Amino acid sequence: MATMLDDGSWEVQGRRLGFPVRISAASAACAAYLVRTALARPLVAGTGLELVSVAGRTPLLLVLVDYRVNELGDYDEAGVAFLVRHRGVTGPYVHQLPVTQSFTMEAGRALWGLPKWPARVDLTIDGGHASCRLADDTGRHVLTATMRALPPRLPFTVPGAITALAPHGGGVLASPVRARVGGLRLRVGGGAHVELGRGHPMADELRALRLPRRPLATVTADRVSFDMGAAIEVPR
Repeated sequence: MATMLDDGSWEVQGRRLGFPVRISAASAACAAYLVRTALARPLVAGTGLELVSVAGRTPLLLVLVDYRVNELGDYDEAGVAFLVRHRGVTGPYVHQLPVTQSFTMEAGRALWGLPKWPARVDLTIDGGHASCRLADDTGRHVLTATMRALPPRLPFTVPGAITALAPHGGGVLASPVRARVGGLRLRVGGGAHVELGRGHPMADELRALRLPRRPLATVTADRVSFDMGAAIEVPR
């Protein structure tokens, strides 16, 4: 069980976590889609979050991450996120976040309100190519995805800062993230293929969103590191 200590740090499964939590080495792949806002809106109803919408479409991100060195352990995850707003702040709202280890699941839920759940993620990220087979912890198939960016790789590291937003009780948690991303490869229009399973809630949600066959863009990154600060609760 996760417990918040008097100094603002947390104890999770007998281990202590202070802020910022540091992720030192990971690789990632992401496919960005535009889905109909009207179809996605029920997924944020009652959360206090507002979908970012342009011409009736909302960005949806399918993200694959292989975490290797960090304070939350060595694990894989596959997430679905929407771009949202809350009280003037725009950032990603992670709606689904299956992970392969219990420690990061418990820590992510407690510290930042992330909707982590146990899964089996067979993930490979190798340069500009990524492949993933995602199943729940009973083995029920959720999705199979392949992503391929174009070969040219940016020769420099890109810094960035975002605020992750998550509904929590009567408010919204805003969590600051500062990242550095290297080995970036990009493909605009296409580069990803997703096959959805049958009868799993996450697969059914993506099917109901009418996930386009071709993404707006596909990105891979050889090197990802970031610091994630303490969440601040903002009233709805």
